[in-house]
Amino acid sequence: MAEPRFSGDLSDTERFWRDHASWLEEKGYHLRPRYQPEWMPSWASKPDERFAFEDAYKAKETLHLMDALRISDGLMVMIKKVEVNDLENPTREIRMSRLLCSGLFSLDDSQNHCVPMYEILQLPEDNRTHLLVMPFLEPWWPKLLSEVSFSTIGEAIAFMRQIFEGVRLLHSHNIAHNDIKHDNVMVDASPLYKHLMHPSVPGRRYDWRGFATRKSLTRNPVKYYMIDFGSALQYDPQNGPAREAPGYGGDRALPEFENHPNDPCDPYAVEVFRLGNLVRRFLMTNQHVWKPEEVKDLKVNHAMDFMSDLVAEMTQEDPSKRPSMDQVMKRFDEIVKGLSFFKLRSRFWPGFKNESFLARTLWIIPRHFVSQVINVLGRYPAIPPTPGPPKGKKRK
Repeated sequence: MAEPRFSGDLSDTERFWRDHASWLEEKGYHLRPRYQPEWMPSWASKPDERFAFEDAYKAKETLHLMDALRISDGLMVMIKKVEVNDLENPTREIRMSRLLCSGLFSLDDSQNHCVPMYEILQLPEDNRTHLLVMPFLEPWWPKLLSEVSFSTIGEAIAFMRQIFEGVRLLHSHNIAHNDIKHDNVMVDASPLYKHLMHPSVPGRRYDWRGFATRKSLTRNPVKYYMIDFGSALQYDPQNGPAREAPGYGGDRALPEFENHPNDPCDPYAVEVFRLGNLVRRFLMTNQHVWKPEEVKDLKVNHAMDFMSDLVAEMTQEDPSKRPSMDQVMKRFDEIVKGLSFFKLRSRFWPGFKNESFLARTLWIIPRHFVSQVINVLGRYPAIPPTPGPPKGKKRK
């Protein structure tokens, strides 16, 4: 049975975090009031109004994840609980997390889109339980299927470029993520808000002093990151070409999985296909579901037709014919160079909401035009540049 969203009683999974709140404080991480040892519901005298109180809201997924503030700088972080059964043979996620912690990729490298791994904590009473500390990230895709992710073509290009170059960087170090899909790509959305956002209640401030308004993506560039390295692996070229048994990862709609279910496959070619599939399903169509045929009202974003040829190359049935990530980036840069000033600042998905003629003529198009005039006068690039790593926002 699903646990209630509002509750005066902590669930078993929440109690783990409450029981370790003081220890985490010593390590430099502060949990919200709900997870403090002496917590009592602040709405006890007004049970019918509990939704108005901050501590009524649980963390999004308390079984494995918990939000916290890094005390040193106020940065919101996500702490992931990982169990390691065999300390002599740790999981892929632990091995890759240690590799990321080692400084393999610089956090200041604009092409590094692996989620920063700040540190790995081990519980004092149980060395098999590891806590991975990383920045708090949010979904990049629209929360509602009636919305779109970007305002302009330039914003969509910034997203694609960042993810493409992030995967290319991995491949250049003989690493495959092995589970590229839409919900394993997240965004540091902190530049879009003046105040620290609440991790469980979208639109509310962390301090519960009101609501926060989302700012322009073009004027406040964000950085996208790959998360969940539970399947990632660094391959040794001396052992021959990288190979994986088929059928792994979340996106399994691959020709080689279906046509050759017993043959090892090239993980790099699989990654290229999955990236192309992500672009096709989320940016070029509204196939935001596990089974594309379940989409009752298929929409095609013709504003993104310039990506059709490259996506077709990336999703070829024969893995050996798919381009490498170096080739994908080269082809992508050539395509982007051919787009005009007006194309880059044009609407990302015109007509997505089946707008009426009056709404489009009197409101939507004029509003977009004014917004782009402001962007041009403010000298904001049509393709938002990649910002640096997440930074803390000290609460006043």
